[in-house]
Amino acid sequence: MSYPILAAVGGIDFDPDYFFHLFPKILPYIPRTLLISLLSLILALLLGIILALFRQYRVPVLSPLTRVYVSFFRCTPFIAQLYLFYYGFAQVSHWVKDLSPFQAILIALSVNYSAYMSENIRGALNSVDRSQYEAALSIGMHPVQAARRIILPQAFRVALPSLGNDFINLIKSTAIGFTITLKDIMGVVKQETSTTWRFLEPYTASILIYWVLIGGLSLIQNRVEARWNEKY
Repeated sequence: MSYPILAAVGGIDFDPDYFFHLFPKILPYIPRTLLISLLSLILALLLGIILALFRQYRVPVLSPLTRVYVSFFRCTPFIAQLYLFYYGFAQVSHWVKDLSPFQAILIALSVNYSAYMSENIRGALNSVDRSQYEAALSIGMHPVQAARRIILPQAFRVALPSLGNDFINLIKSTAIGFTITLKDIMGVVKQETSTTWRFLEPYTASILIYWVLIGGLSLIQNRVEARWNEKY
């Protein structure tokens, strides 16, 4: 499909009509992008808490394994991890081979961000006075009970800003999903550029959408943090 060139300022080939025509195509995929990000955040947070507790309380065997896990995912590029999982493991696993792009990016993001979150959570745990944990044990609480009822609620307040940043970074990281044919914001843009061979308008539209979306979420994050801090 071709579009008339309505603007060519300073030699720049830009079609405003085509540019505005793109938004109705891209905007319906915002919920899908947000869904992937939210589910990844929940899974990464749950796994990150477990990993952080393994290291924080030096669980035999599991603590050193957790250290290796965190090192691997923090020291290798996410796109390499995604390709290894989606394309590499598909050669040896029918389960991976049968995964949809949605499921694959969800798993890849969750395990990747859990490594980062575990370190953030561990730092938050260290901010809570250890004497509170020892006092909980002294009155007969199980270590898991002490962590769940005493330590984690306090650590959550400290970790809240970093968790909000992780959610925002997850939204941006979903953009890599188009490389495995995920149909989200960038997936639609990639499909559009492949059809029309026009790049400036689609990528400009996607950048503006991400900018407005993440800018709005950042404002919400700041307000939530401010209100939470008022309570303490």
